[in-house]
Amino acid sequence: MVNMTAAIAFGVMATALIGFAGLATEGGAWYLARREAQTAADTAAQAGAIAVAFGRDAVAAARETSARNGFSDGAGGTRVIVNRPPLSGLNAGNTRAVEVIVERELPLQLASLFLDRRATVRARAVATALTIDSGTACVLALGRAGGALTQESDLEAGGTATVNAPNCSLASNTSIRQFGTASVNAYTMSAVGTIEIGCEENVTLQRPAASFQPPIPDPFAPDVPGTGIPLPEPTGTCTQTNYTVGSNARATMSPGRYCGRVRLAGTVTMTPGVYVIQNGNLEVNAQANISCPSCSPGQGVTFVFTGNPRMVGGPRINGGATINLIGGSGIYRGILMYQDPRAASGNDVTLNGGAGITTQGLFYFPSADLRINGNFGGVNSTCKAFIAESIELVGTTTQTIAVDGCGALGLDPRNDLPQIRVVRLVE
Repeated sequence: MVNMTAAIAFGVMATALIGFAGLATEGGAWYLARREAQTAADTAAQAGAIAVAFGRDAVAAARETSARNGFSDGAGGTRVIVNRPPLSGLNAGNTRAVEVIVERELPLQLASLFLDRRATVRARAVATALTIDSGTACVLALGRAGGALTQESDLEAGGTATVNAPNCSLASNTSIRQFGTASVNAYTMSAVGTIEIGCEENVTLQRPAASFQPPIPDPFAPDVPGTGIPLPEPTGTCTQTNYTVGSNARATMSPGRYCGRVRLAGTVTMTPGVYVIQNGNLEVNAQANISCPSCSPGQGVTFVFTGNPRMVGGPRINGGATINLIGGSGIYRGILMYQDPRAASGNDVTLNGGAGITTQGLFYFPSADLRINGNFGGVNSTCKAFIAESIELVGTTTQTIAVDGCGALGLDPRNDLPQIRVVRLVE
């Protein structure tokens, strides 16, 4: 009788022990599955946020990434839910954020002795593109034509060029290349493509350079809410045609529409306002002395180059000229030179610097291949930035670039100027 009782007790205990062992074993498997699901959700959310930054399908990118991590929507009891914007949490309604929920039902083994339904693992993640600190791109190559300047990149620093931008960044929507003995001192460098640094000891960055990053939108494109600039009228009544100030002459220029070439070789006093140059270049000779004594921050000068797309011009400035100008007038807040985005792609703009050239303001040439020579704009400028299709800083150029003082010209560096963004998990 005792043996029978002991056998029954042993059988009951053995069943319980086996059940607990099963729960322990399967619990470990569930924990592993939960970690794997979280990894899939994290990477899928990041892929979705990157797709948003590139203007692509966030749902497809997230589900493809989740499948690569072993969680394919609709397979093996798996569901991958992608919400843009997120439906819950701190980022609910944020159109830049992507929410991914990964769920999978797991079959029960020994644990089925105690549970009457399948176990479900669930993981959730939210990612978005965030602006980094000191992430203002004071040199931005838009790369809309995919590498117009060279086959290698749309932003280059080479030769013996010196680029000093410690509180802002260099960015390209294609690639960046530093070569020769060019010196670069910047907060960081960011590119959608690759970043080639030929001489590490000549590059000083506070944040490591980052390749394969989200593209940076053009904040001044006409369809951008808040900072976008309406397209100028390409034609209109001419105030002056082929305006010229000779080398020994003095003149006062007033805002208006200047048709054809504008050639300045003498002493020119400008008054604040917008100077539209239709179908022509702004030619500044070495002997020219150009200033705006009555200009002040917010009440400066803006040159607008427009006209027939194939005839839209730009500046042709000799490095020996003397120039002292503050940019920004009307809707062109803080902008000294603005080229119509409808200008033919690949037009050439060259800025030759010299000791007598001092400027405050932005240079915006979204369709042009911009080449900067010499110390254009001065070493003490508190607001100087360049946006173009492609940008080349070569030869003996020495550029000191800063955006700290752009606020005084009506531009908030954190909200109105191009910003470098990185994708991060936020939930």
